[in-house]
Amino acid sequence: MSTEGYKYLLDTDVFVRICELKERQAIFGSIIKMASAGRVNTIRQVFGELKKWPIALGMLKPHRALIEVAPQAQYTAEIQAIIDDLGNKAPWLWEQTGASNPDPADPWLIGIAKTLGYTVVTNEAQRREKRIPAACRFPTVDCRCITGPHFLVEVNIVKEIKPEWIDPDAFFKKG
Repeated sequence: MSTEGYKYLLDTDVFVRICELKERQAIFGSIIKMASAGRVNTIRQVFGELKKWPIALGMLKPHRALIEVAPQAQYTAEIQAIIDDLGNKAPWLWEQTGASNPDPADPWLIGIAKTLGYTVVTNEAQRREKRIPAACRFPTVDCRCITGPHFLVEVNIVKEIKPEWIDPDAFFKKG
């Protein structure tokens, strides 16, 4: 299956975990190059969440205009309808960030991915019930969701696959 036409929407945790790798400069360079080609994006809410991780924010911020989904594309009635539906079916998408962040990235990532045809890229557990991948599998959403390591291999940024990389925690392990 060719992934040439796929567009990817990256979650906060993907950028944070990439910063733990010694190859982070090269990986960020490849991601920015893909953003230039219109294949990789993120959202305003991710930039807000990245304030807790200054290294990741510092690497991404100079390219914000290139990588961030344009506000006029992000704020549509169709996306809002999906976010409203998620509010009813998956209130835990808001609960995870607590009262300190009333506008978390998770529901926006899912709504934008569904509406604009992106694959969501997150390191959240694929099999846990109250996480992004579970919400992506809702019949009313049904959008593709993969892990950061899967993304890096799929787009050929990482050329070698090792069995221990199947688990994002093992892939991004410092060392």
